[in-house]
Amino acid sequence: MKRSDYGKLVRLTKRYLEEEKIFGEPEIVLDAVPAKPRPAAVPSPVKTVHAPRLRPAPAASPVPAAPPQTLDDFRKKVAGCTKCPLGTTRHTLVFGAGNEKAAVMFIGEGPGCDEDQQGEPFVGEAGQLLTRIIESIGLTRESVYITTLVKCHPMVDPSDPKKYGNERPPAPEEIAACLPYLETQITLIRPRVLCTLGTWASRTLLRTEEPIGKLRGKFHDCNGTKLLPTYHPAALLRNAALKKDVWEDMKMLKKELAGKQ
Repeated sequence: MKRSDYGKLVRLTKRYLEEEKIFGEPEIVLDAVPAKPRPAAVPSPVKTVHAPRLRPAPAASPVPAAPPQTLDDFRKKVAGCTKCPLGTTRHTLVFGAGNEKAAVMFIGEGPGCDEDQQGEPFVGEAGQLLTRIIESIGLTRESVYITTLVKCHPMVDPSDPKKYGNERPPAPEEIAACLPYLETQITLIRPRVLCTLGTWASRTLLRTEEPIGKLRGKFHDCNGTKLLPTYHPAALLRNAALKKDVWEDMKMLKKELAGKQ
């Protein structure tokens, strides 16, 4: 090959490589230094657009259960109550008895053995005395309403529910469990006067620790209703001297009901 031809070939080859460098990858690499790789394109940062945070819709207020319309409705509602241990040892829940529209409501402590067996308040010896007390001021058991602070028999020995003399005062937790039932009864009956019989019913409704001897003999306010505390008939059976005080209390009750107080 002539020297001029060799030079011409070199020029053509160089030109070919330059064109390939511009328009495409060269097919012939003559000791070429590899080109530095182009840095990967960095994508433009994407601005995150957060959806507006929606406040959860307020939970719908629970629809309160409709209050019982009558005492009979309410009796059926609470008949199977086991809110406290008394509900598991009773024979019968002693709800109350009498006139649903009574002007006066007598409230004792709790059912005894006879009441537990018969399902009616104040049917034992103390109950018979209460009947005579009510009749002494011109009323009858049928014209008043009689109930108790707790609706089940508080017993010293629950294993023998028919045993006489097995009664005890209701415990604070038993009173607390049953008090809403009594309050509902009062709301449904709306008596003009509440007459509490004994220490526990009087102290509970008046929210006081005063003894019954200091509470009796006057009217108190109980959420807008007049309340007259007096001794429990069972106390009169143990101490006949208390009958005089109860008689004075009953005369006050009679005057109040007659509108003379």
